[in-house]
Amino acid sequence: MSVKIQQNIDVVHNITRKEFEQNYYYPQKPVVLKGLVDGYPASKKWNFQFFKDEMGDMEVGVFDGALERADRSFKKPDYYLKFREYLDEIEKGPTKKRLFLFNPFKQNKRLFEDFEFPKICSGFLRSFPFMFFGGDGSVTRIHQDMDMSCVFLTQFTGKKRVVLFDPKYSTLLYRFPYNVHTAVNIEKPDYDKYPGLKYVEGREAVLEFGDTIFIPSGWWHHIEYVGSGFSMSLRCLSPRVKDRVQGGWNVTVATHLDELLLKMRGDKWFKHKERVAINNANKEIEKLIAQ
Repeated sequence: MSVKIQQNIDVVHNITRKEFEQNYYYPQKPVVLKGLVDGYPASKKWNFQFFKDEMGDMEVGVFDGALERADRSFKKPDYYLKFREYLDEIEKGPTKKRLFLFNPFKQNKRLFEDFEFPKICSGFLRSFPFMFFGGDGSVTRIHQDMDMSCVFLTQFTGKKRVVLFDPKYSTLLYRFPYNVHTAVNIEKPDYDKYPGLKYVEGREAVLEFGDTIFIPSGWWHHIEYVGSGFSMSLRCLSPRVKDRVQGGWNVTVATHLDELLLKMRGDKWFKHKERVAINNANKEIEKLIAQ
């Protein structure tokens, strides 16, 4: 039994820039956008065979969910494979192997010709488009994006189940200090160890071919691959200065300090962070009960 899902995420078709900014971008509210990429050449060209033909010999860093540990971030892959070999593997059936924050655009500039940055808002980080590949059943554990950017995630092949949580629940989701991760499992919540999960509510959507989900700054996301597939993310700055400042701090200071302390103290540092997360959540629960 998963944590409580409050409601589905809004789904809109062919929304105007004014409507998007007024109803979603400035309020920082998630939404699924239909038709945003209909005119992209990528919508017709990009599939597994395309990438095998174009970039099959390139080595890619693979994140294997079977090897994941709660005290490790997604910054370093578990091992490397030829891109073609990886794609062959995920096409065969269920697997926990994913490509995370994969940037094929550095090696193949022609890919930029296959899409445009949406005109639905400003502030896109044009140097940082990323792609995500995964096999049927693979899961990206719940996290926030370190740089606190807003994300437009577009599905090209397969489906994805996306569950989002408002950043107001960060303490009750047991966020570790100095990074943007947690040890909780929202699909199999341990309410005895993490009672704060009883007080959080998620929002859910299933992305199909051509769907784009807007994930506002700081929103926690849990993602499951329904069938082997891939998506592309485009990032843009948050309209809120505090988010930009927090993202800069996370990227330039917090993550490096966390890695240094983990290297120096090992499991003791992780246990300390876990205790801090639990203590913070318990204080938040006390406040909620007192209201």
